Amino acid sequence: NEAAVYASGCDGRAHLVVNDGCGSHTCHPGPPSSREGSGADRVHSRDVLGRQPPNHTREEDAANASAVERLAAQGFWGERRAEDQLFLQLRKRFYLGTLGILSTFVTWDWQRLGKPKLFSLQDTLPTLPVPKLRRTCERLLASLWPLLSDEEYEKTAAMVSDFASAGGTGERLQRALVERAQRLEGTQSWVEVWWEEEFLRRRDGLPIAGNWYGLDRLDTPRATQSERAAVLISGAVKFHRMIKTERLEPLRMMGVVPLCMWQYRRLFHTCRQPGAEMDTIFTATDYSDTRHLCVMCKEKAYSFDLYHKDGTPLDVQELQSQIEAIQAMSKATKNPLSQPPVGILTTQNRSTWAQCRQELMSAGPNNTDSLRKVETAMFLLVLEGPSPGTLTEQARVSFMGNGANRWFDKSIQVIVFEDGVASVNCERSWGDAPVAAHLFGFMHDFESETSIAPYAPKSPASSSPLSPQRATKPPRHPLSPPKRLEFALTSKLARAIDEAALHFKAAVADTDLVVLHMRYFGKGFIKHVHISPDAFVQMALQLAYYRLHGTLPLICESAHTRQFRHGRTETVRVTSSDSVAFVKAMAHLDQSSAETKLHLLLRACVSHVEQLKEAMNGRGVERHLLGLRRMARELSLHTEALDAPALHLNWGMSADSCPVQRGPSGGFGGHCDGGYGVSYHAQEEHMYLHIC
Repeated sequence: NEAAVYASGCDGRAHLVVNDGCGSHTCHPGPPSSREGSGADRVHSRDVLGRQPPNHTREEDAANASAVERLAAQGFWGERRAEDQLFLQLRKRFYLGTLGILSTFVTWDWQRLGKPKLFSLQDTLPTLPVPKLRRTCERLLASLWPLLSDEEYEKTAAMVSDFASAGGTGERLQRALVERAQRLEGTQSWVEVWWEEEFLRRRDGLPIAGNWYGLDRLDTPRATQSERAAVLISGAVKFHRMIKTERLEPLRMMGVVPLCMWQYRRLFHTCRQPGAEMDTIFTATDYSDTRHLCVMCKEKAYSFDLYHKDGTPLDVQELQSQIEAIQAMSKATKNPLSQPPVGILTTQNRSTWAQCRQELMSAGPNNTDSLRKVETAMFLLVLEGPSPGTLTEQARVSFMGNGANRWFDKSIQVIVFEDGVASVNCERSWGDAPVAAHLFGFMHDFESETSIAPYAPKSPASSSPLSPQRATKPPRHPLSPPKRLEFALTSKLARAIDEAALHFKAAVADTDLVVLHMRYFGKGFIKHVHISPDAFVQMALQLAYYRLHGTLPLICESAHTRQFRHGRTETVRVTSSDSVAFVKAMAHLDQSSAETKLHLLLRACVSHVEQLKEAMNGRGVERHLLGLRRMARELSLHTEALDAPALHLNWGMSADSCPVQRGPSGGFGGHCDGGYGVSYHAQEEHMYLHIC
């Protein structure tokens, strides 16, 4: 077919005109719900991708340009929907305002002048809904269409249609799923336990497949390693005490819609413990287990108490004194090879590490106590060597390091280099990145506001701003010295440590990671042209992938569902027919088709935003499919549709925006071998991209 696609229209909205040699077909760019499932649109848009448009007259060119100009000026949907959009905006503002007033009243704490408590809104949050079965199947097929051949798609569509038919297996599973949601309403999400179990059953090692990293703000304070670490610890202790006393205010989306704060209960004193088939998330609650910090220095573990016997926390000066004592202990070690680094075992396959952990606990009388000290610590402080010179090198050290000076099972690892530059490494089964980012932002604010460590850019000044105050303030209480955590090892464990080191070295060598600082423009310009920055970057990433590999894979993005009780995330299937149309137009059409490319970009971005909103509102695809599979397993039902190969494609790229507001943000690894993990942080005039 001599197929082509181009923008056209003279009635105030844009059309997608397709000429396949058998006449022209007009597709109106309405909402996604009006486009999905249309066989004609699907077939013709597949035919036209990558072909050149036919010759047309100057009058048609003028009409095309005029239509695109109106398209951009009117926000893509046209004038006829302007009044509807205004009404929806007013209704939305009224709803949010009313919700804000009611939620403020519910969370009012009269003893603290109206500041809401951290968990006071939990009982008022709605329960995550169970999506409609037929709607999920429609979205699923729409996401698979651009990824499958015609034969594969028709086969998959037939199985899914039979699954969702009246009286079919899907309806039975859906009813059971709704009943489960009703039973759990008011206590937890219907998918919460299942999702966590699926995540904890993954057997890949944590450093690349299970953890993420974050980099420091660029204008780091002038401080030594011990000084910076002490201030950051003090800020974390304050944040922890605010959680325990519920003085931390609950977050609200757009300042109004309350978010679930349940994940904050597992932010500190949490560790992912390995199991033979499934890991467990352990959070210490005993008083004796929640008073200390663990420190890794030169591949050895140490611990010290964060509180005095009377319950008061150590101040910055006392914390710095304890850290300097650990530094001195590590330097005084005569034989650095006296004990192989146990932390390297946490980089191994989870089942392998589970076996080694059992061997470790039975190898010596003190091993269990030392292991418990690490796993129940408030978090892990890592004292690293010199700070790398570039963002990419900092990212590699923060993400992977040498594997031995880490404990990757810990929920939070705060890494401080010799020159005071800091970073973090986080395990992600216990909670989502925005929760950890909230802590790090608080720690940065704390060090900015405290009088002990003035917040200032680095300078070559020889003296530290902390030193004068150290000399004039004696310790309030005598300090118990830090303790080194000893591990007795068997020959089997020694061999396991050597094997883990070799395996980790090979994994690091096989991992590419780069941090890009794109200075041409940022989200300010993207918003100025009335496009969602998130959707814009997602389309750019798809185009880059296509130009590199000549195809598009299944791509995912996370959308939070924390407006629901115990909500975590939903996975959005980013690759769509609209995004594929834009990518192939950019790759194959010439410069004379600029209007077409603009039209397809706007259409793809609008479609992406709609998908993201649906997922955030609890109407996504992935969690629903997980629930159906788990329910089928509980009811011992065989479902051919849920086991279809098309429903188990690998994620070729995982791309997410960063929740941080300062610095170059952070990144994560891909979901499968050979897959990309892309994190981006768009600021007003520039953006950072972490590509792994």
